Amino acid sequence: MITINCQSEKERLDNYLSSYLFLSRSNIAKKIKAGLVLIDDKVITKAGFLTIKGSVIKILDEEKKEIIEKPSERLNLNYVYKDKDIAVINKPRGLVVHPASGHHDDTLVNQLFYNEEDFNFEADDSRPGIVHRLDKDTSGLLAIAMNKNSENYLEKEVHDHLFHREYLALVYGKVTNKRFLVDLPLTRPNHSQHCALVDKYKGREARTHFELLMSKNNFSLLRCRLETGRTHQIRAHLAYIGFPIVGDELYAHRKDEKAKLGQCLHAFSLSLIHPVTEERMKFYAPLDEYFKMLLKYYFSR
Repeated sequence: MITINCQSEKERLDNYLSSYLFLSRSNIAKKIKAGLVLIDDKVITKAGFLTIKGSVIKILDEEKKEIIEKPSERLNLNYVYKDKDIAVINKPRGLVVHPASGHHDDTLVNQLFYNEEDFNFEADDSRPGIVHRLDKDTSGLLAIAMNKNSENYLEKEVHDHLFHREYLALVYGKVTNKRFLVDLPLTRPNHSQHCALVDKYKGREARTHFELLMSKNNFSLLRCRLETGRTHQIRAHLAYIGFPIVGDELYAHRKDEKAKLGQCLHAFSLSLIHPVTEERMKFYAPLDEYFKMLLKYYFSR
């Protein structure tokens, strides 16, 4: 069974679950029609049912369960911190976090499930231990719950805005404001466009705080702090205001011959409250070589 603490108000249930679980709407609709989806312990059979923020959505197991596959090779994960309850890694650029279409055995979750002895989850859990996400080509800090109790605690922490994340982004264009807030609702990425769009009427609230660190040669380095955590939030917000991230072909709509390994976005700071000790902990991760190379290249010309 999958349990989700709903964070959306008045969104179609099939849309919400499709984006949250990275499954097609038709797949989700089948589960709803089969009576496998409950909201606050009541069976929901209409795909167009409107979600209620704060409700608990449960998706019951089907007879055929998707089992996490064993990875074909073992990766040496870069642990910044680890104990029996939580772990924090510096995720490399290019690593997918959890299994999805096209990535069945080469994700972080596959590595954790088969190669981390303290990772205590069932093999049919769709997103074990993952309480927030980083895109494939975004590098940096990612917190992992090592068991269900820690997962529930950290999910609530994220929901209550006690889970703090900061990023560095190298963007195209000369930013002039020293500090600014982007407060624009975003839609969830759909299966045709794959990108989040600003929609003031149907979008979910999304707020990102920015600070200018450096600007030169029509490029700018920004510090970004998430107030909400929507999918692709920083990438979509920056593109909308005219400063897309270097290397982000999806949102910048351009090819950059120098930036071929994806968007120049790095999660450099993470702060959370430990689920057992209740101590606030803060972690930092240095830039990877790709990001440093692009900084030097664009700022030294």
